[in-house]
Amino acid sequence: MKGLIIKDILNLRNYMKQLILVFVFFIAYGIFLKNGVFVGSMITLMLSMQVITTMSYDEYAKWDKYALTMNINRKDIVLSKYVFFIMSIIIGIVVGIISSSLINIISDSNVGIDEILVTSIMVPCIFAILFSIIIPIVFKTGVEKARVVMMAIFFTPTILVFIIFKMAEKANIPMPDEATLEMIFKSGLIGLIVLTILSIFISYKISLSIYNKKEF
Repeated sequence: MKGLIIKDILNLRNYMKQLILVFVFFIAYGIFLKNGVFVGSMITLMLSMQVITTMSYDEYAKWDKYALTMNINRKDIVLSKYVFFIMSIIIGIVVGIISSSLINIISDSNVGIDEILVTSIMVPCIFAILFSIIIPIVFKTGVEKARVVMMAIFFTPTILVFIIFKMAEKANIPMPDEATLEMIFKSGLIGLIVLTILSIFISYKISLSIYNKKEF
């Protein structure tokens, strides 16, 4: 399985140059906005998407059909994608915390370290849950056919939040103040982490079931 992960990393070598340029842009933009939290979130999103990029490369090269002719079992192929995905999320958290902290120091922002830590963990967890839904779909239908579903999965939560805010506004329901929101975020963080772990585990089981039945 180690070889499969190394293969994915090597496939992304050329793409990494573009990724670094995007990171530099986001960091510069974060300094301009004086908001390092935004940069950490975007970096995490970009890193989370790399698992789909590796699956796209495999699909284009018909890698799975070739790999199964060798002494590689289907479980290792699926598991390697999830290990790579988890590694990307963890790197996103670390890079997000470091970049957000540095940007806030450089731009003399008043964002506290507590907010940076909570956001740098909460946002990757949300992305991990969303991608836990997407990955089995990609295994089932392929990357190209799954693109529309991927867009829907990412935009649906945003639309729902917008609708809830609008409904609360019409019903004259007061929005919680900043201190209350911070308390909600912190108290819900552990629950979100547990939900993320469960989502990834269930997603892996579903993907493995799909892949075991798939013919190439």
